Amino acid sequence: MPRPVVVWDLPVRLFHWALALLVVFSFTTGKIGGAWMEWHLRSGYAILALLLFRFAWGLVGSDSARFGSFLRGPRAALDYARATLGGRHPRVPGHNPLGGWMVLVMLAVLALQAATGLFSDDEIATQGPLAVKVSNATVSRMSAIHAVNEWIIAGLVVLHLAAIAIYRVVLRANLVPAMLHGRMEVADAVAHGPRLRPTALAAVLFALACAAVYYLVMVFPQAPSP
Repeated sequence: MPRPVVVWDLPVRLFHWALALLVVFSFTTGKIGGAWMEWHLRSGYAILALLLFRFAWGLVGSDSARFGSFLRGPRAALDYARATLGGRHPRVPGHNPLGGWMVLVMLAVLALQAATGLFSDDEIATQGPLAVKVSNATVSRMSAIHAVNEWIIAGLVVLHLAAIAIYRVVLRANLVPAMLHGRMEVADAVAHGPRLRPTALAAVLFALACAAVYYLVMVFPQAPSP
């Protein structure tokens, strides 16, 4: 019989929900424009800090958060897809082989959005803090990528929500509660849940990520160009 174990640690859960809220906020404020663009920039900085933290946590964090634990090759993803389509939904303590790649793609496109935003200029009143460090051609290119990539992110969000709905309706697997309380049901063959790393370590890493973003946004733009 399946039994519940703690799979998602508190840092991953806080990251997930904070990122979701900030992505919606960034998209909305970017479309409203005007005075909201200042908040759009601040939201982008917060997203960048979260992403830097998540990349670090993916290397040294809890077992279920580490990229090496949930990124599998194409064969594993294909086998999982076949089993799921065949009505045999394998219970995986963490991201499944398909979900793991979805996580990586989402993190990558969000990182691209945050990075290009630092160099973008809307040619009205808002300019990224690092736009002064590069040529006008680079600013134009970064702004164009930033504009297109937001719709890629929107498409991935829709795909993510659709996958959650399919799991809930078709596979009878409700994924949302696990990201609230951290527990998932696993087979008895699994001796224990993933090793969880101290929350204090996550706090230190997040503080370092915030410091790095502060330097990029507030200090580096003021430094004289060579």
